[in-house]
Amino acid sequence: MLPEKNDHQMLRDVLLENQRLLTENNLLLRQMKKAAWWSFWLRIVSFMILIGAPFLLYYWFLEPYFISLGSSFEVFVNGMQEIPGWKQFYEASGLGRGE
Repeated sequence: MLPEKNDHQMLRDVLLENQRLLTENNLLLRQMKKAAWWSFWLRIVSFMILIGAPFLLYYWFLEPYFISLGSSFEVFVNGMQEIPGWKQFYEASGLGRGE
């Protein structure tokens, strides 16, 4: 059987356990803060890639073909007019009035 601990020894044990828990808690909070920081910046970078990729794709890959073929929006619209039913839709939408 263990001898009874006096009040001083019990208080010391409780304080040591509290100190151990505080140290462990501090370590976990630092890890959570670091993970949140990296998550924030990775989210920013991923949104920049998601938003910027179509523009880069157009300027690097598609624009040279449009320039070399001499295409413009008017040529595209005129080509779309050849599709059956598109001319009526285009005029009905108000885009073909030249406003």
